[in-house]
Amino acid sequence: MSVFRRASDAVNGVVEKALLLSGGAISVILFAQVAARYTGHSLSWSEEVGRHLLVAITFLGATVAYKRAGFIGLKGVGARLGPTAERAIVRLLQILTLSCFLLVAFFGTRYTVTAWEQTSSALQIPMSIPFASIPVSAAVFVLHVLSDLFPRSDA
Repeated sequence: MSVFRRASDAVNGVVEKALLLSGGAISVILFAQVAARYTGHSLSWSEEVGRHLLVAITFLGATVAYKRAGFIGLKGVGARLGPTAERAIVRLLQILTLSCFLLVAFFGTRYTVTAWEQTSSALQIPMSIPFASIPVSAAVFVLHVLSDLFPRSDA
């Protein structure tokens, strides 16, 4: 097993646990929000926290779906052209995917760093904290794609 594969598996395990915790947290927070409104009160921070958690769950959940090959597969031209052509097309798609996520990681990091001065309305935290889910998820995607590109170690 390659170093990338081991790292990808380990990071995916951490992300899955984070998703479980985030999903539980969003459920509790939204239930508390409904209960508070029913009693005539409002949790001013609950909508903002719920929104930020939902965004993080979406981005991180996509990395787990990629790792588990949970996206819809496409059987197309490559399958009809033979195994050599199919491997070449898959390799090209992996390189394009890697390039895309490297760009998302780069620009997401730049955006996250520049957003440090902005604060959220209810929590008054730097917006870089919730925005960080974008470059972090992109970096996890990069790791997963690298583990697909280099499935075995040469050592």
